[in-house]
Amino acid sequence: MNILLIGANGYLGPHVVRELAPHHRLRITDIRPVAAEIRREFPDHDYFDLDVTSQDQVMRGAEGTDAVVNLSVIRRDPVLAFQVNALGCYHVMRAAAEHGIRRVVNTGPHFTVAGPSYEQLDFRITPDVPPQPGTGLYPITKSLGHEVCRVFSEHHDVWVQNLLYYHLRAEDELKPGTGRVPFVVTWSDAGRAVRLALEIDPGRLPSKCEVFFIFGDIPQQKFLNDKARRILGFEPEGNVALMWKRSEA
Repeated sequence: MNILLIGANGYLGPHVVRELAPHHRLRITDIRPVAAEIRREFPDHDYFDLDVTSQDQVMRGAEGTDAVVNLSVIRRDPVLAFQVNALGCYHVMRAAAEHGIRRVVNTGPHFTVAGPSYEQLDFRITPDVPPQPGTGLYPITKSLGHEVCRVFSEHHDVWVQNLLYYHLRAEDELKPGTGRVPFVVTWSDAGRAVRLALEIDPGRLPSKCEVFFIFGDIPQQKFLNDKARRILGFEPEGNVALMWKRSEA
């Protein structure tokens, strides 16, 4: 599969590249040149600069591909957050519709859907709750991008999977007594979830725009990852539950 990867310089990008590169042909892009380490590790893939806020650049980057993975994000700048998180999704979906690309994987934080009104009060929260992102700039702009994806999927032959994350950790950071936010996944599990979303037969998805919580098995079950396990076959390998065990004295 030929895949356009947008936002490869972010925290998650290198882990997605490492997961996808052995299985697919990648166009690895970011607004800045992709890290030299990744270029050396995977020299047989395509690299170029791409600004997700430019419709022309996204359109050119998507030409001839089978899928788009959008990892781009801006959290704090009020103008760029809208241009990247919301308008960037519009550019991705418009390019997918025009080029006949049927698979899009979009990413964001869990509070794109389950904001404070859920997290502070509820339990066993699923990704299919009515979206309540709260009032923060980051979640609101991400939720606008999510809505753009949904609307495009209703009018075009494009299947979108929104993978929602929050705390991401390396394996050696999973230590007793360090658990705080009950939504944690290892970098390798996070990257593998992207590959599973790309490779699933769209006909197995309940609808053309689906949302999945991507995190490890956490004992208190504030949130649920059952849907990702059941539909995507996501089986987290990182033992994040260790973070909620008592630390040794």
